[in-house]
Amino acid sequence: MSPVTSLILGLGLFFLGLRLVGDNLRLLCSSSFRDVIRSSIHSPLARVGVGLSAGALMQSATAVTFILVSMVGSGLISASAAGLIIIWCNVGLTALAFVATLNISAIVGLVVGAAGIAMGMLRKRLPQTVAGAMLGLGLILYGLERMSAGAAPLKEADVFRGVLEHAVANPVLAFAAGIAAAAILQSNSGAVMLVITFAASGLIDLEPAMLLIFGTNMGAIGLRLFLAAGLNRSMLRLVRLEDLFCVISGVLMFGLFLIEQCGVPLVGAFVRSLHRSIDVQLAVVFLLSNLIPAAVMTPFMGVWRGMLEKLWPDKSAADDPSRPMYILPQALNDPSTALDLMGKELIRLLSNIPVKPIEEGDGENPDPAFQTLSLAIETFAVQLSARSVLNEKQAALLHGLRAELSLIRHTEEAVRHFCRGLKPDAAGKLDETLADLLKDVVDAASSRDAAKLAQVEERTKWKGEFLNQVSNGHAEALETLDATAAHEDFRIAVWTLHRLSKLITRLDANGS
Repeated sequence: MSPVTSLILGLGLFFLGLRLVGDNLRLLCSSSFRDVIRSSIHSPLARVGVGLSAGALMQSATAVTFILVSMVGSGLISASAAGLIIIWCNVGLTALAFVATLNISAIVGLVVGAAGIAMGMLRKRLPQTVAGAMLGLGLILYGLERMSAGAAPLKEADVFRGVLEHAVANPVLAFAAGIAAAAILQSNSGAVMLVITFAASGLIDLEPAMLLIFGTNMGAIGLRLFLAAGLNRSMLRLVRLEDLFCVISGVLMFGLFLIEQCGVPLVGAFVRSLHRSIDVQLAVVFLLSNLIPAAVMTPFMGVWRGMLEKLWPDKSAADDPSRPMYILPQALNDPSTALDLMGKELIRLLSNIPVKPIEEGDGENPDPAFQTLSLAIETFAVQLSARSVLNEKQAALLHGLRAELSLIRHTEEAVRHFCRGLKPDAAGKLDETLADLLKDVVDAASSRDAAKLAQVEERTKWKGEFLNQVSNGHAEALETLDATAAHEDFRIAVWTLHRLSKLITRLDANGS
């Protein structure tokens, strides 16, 4: 196998391992991670610990950021509490660099082999998931070995050495090369491990390797710009906070490097004083390039939030009712959060049902905004069932939420059919009564208040006193339908709300 082939193979195995570790740990820790975050929201020190742990396990600050974006959207954590976790997860992901410096090549093959056999033989979900995470870890370590084996012979290749020396010829070029490497690989951890591999093989000296590492944090910003498209402003600010950390990290560490070139002993002097191998020294550099910016930013979290709110303020105008606000593609990797977000989006869909007189000739089809949003929710549900491994409880909840979507569509159809018989000047009468009742259902569903839901169920009974009094008292608001038909249209619309409130109550009871 040629050195270049070995290097590419190592990179491929490394990223495959990262993917396996991340995916399987999300399955293992999804509900536990949510519970830990809930318990940490009142303690800054606990949030720092959660960030360190999440970064070390997920090995991707971008993945942790978007998990938190989803959790903020579902109301599990505030944006201010999530910020500290995002900052410190960058420090946690440096753990892999230290693991890679250990001499554990003798057991890597055993880990990969045993995990692969376990995945092939075991059928239960939990053991398979654990085996998948172990296989991912083994592939990461084996990939690093192959990268080292491929990089060592390249030291003798004049062309490769010439290209590499040109890329790190001066501090600015080396820093920019680090940004480019992380952008191409879409992973600052992967880029750093590649730099450490080259340095350990003698291809790069300590100083240019440090500059490459300083630049890697900024390389992932482009990917997040793409992934953050469509987020509302409060969620977008969390992604921009991670981008801000990367910018501050790169600028701060590059500035410290330039100061050190003027004779002030800083990061370079410290790692040289360790008298360890260059891979250990660069692992420490990677740690410091994230630890120092995190320590600098933490006391001023309020300042950063205020700055981001000025740059990306909440929109004062009403949001586009046809555009999803909560269901994010990134949430599909976390079924529990995805189901929470889907529930919130369904309530938003219900609140967007228009209750107003419809002119003659209109009303054959749902309101375009309602139809677009309902289709987006349906697509999200299909993707969730196809892409995620759901346990029995999650599968039952997803089935219930899809039933809720169906009932909301029936409610919209019933309300639309009723509104087609209203006079345009009948405002303040039957349409307002139905609109108020719909608002009560939305409020009860949003608060998940069992008492409010019970009240709505009682008011919307088919033969309930409230329903009969309201429908009999507003027959004059109709233009073309006789009183009997009008009563029936109104009662059908209210009956769908009754069924919907009962379903929401049942879903809440089963989900608790």
